Amino acid sequence: MDWGVGAIGDMGAHLIDHSMWALNLGMPTSVETISTPFNGASYPQATMTFYEFPALRPLPPVKLTWYDGGLKPHKPEELGDDELSQEGGALLIGSKGKLLHETYGMHPRLLPKSLHDSLGKPPQKLPRIPGEAHEMNWVDACKGKTEASCPFEYAARLTEVMLLGIVALKAGRKISYDGENMRVTNLPQANDYLRREYRQGWSV
Repeated sequence: MDWGVGAIGDMGAHLIDHSMWALNLGMPTSVETISTPFNGASYPQATMTFYEFPALRPLPPVKLTWYDGGLKPHKPEELGDDELSQEGGALLIGSKGKLLHETYGMHPRLLPKSLHDSLGKPPQKLPRIPGEAHEMNWVDACKGKTEASCPFEYAARLTEVMLLGIVALKAGRKISYDGENMRVTNLPQANDYLRREYRQGWSV
């Protein structure tokens, strides 16, 4: 949008990242966004975006729903008297249980609690950035001293998926997406939203 990309463009990388990465989701085949009144210039007060990802053997198809503006999924009954975090997070619903985490993947827990307790804390497999200084990881990667913790080939795919929610919002209806060719296939005019004409002097 001319005046911002809303919560999905800002916080989406910190909230849908874990689902995208863990399930290796790739590109969605369809995206639909519904919202509160939308003026076409600035991001609406609240949205829900529905993504459909194809099956990737041996994994089945996945449906991912984004909520913002105070909208939230139904509280899992396994939470009992606890409430979903007001600060955001993610809820992954599987066939054997559920995984709930807060923003940035903080405080992950399995539901029901008996499942969480039976598995215990998993062993650490991924390297950590010293002092959690991700800005310095970026600087050191630019200098060739280390690998970026989030390489462009992954970050670009994650960003494309998030921003497709805004493309669907602007299109005003469900879009079908060909990720390999980066094209909306059922609504040709929506392809105009995938790129923009840069102002003179600001081209990339």
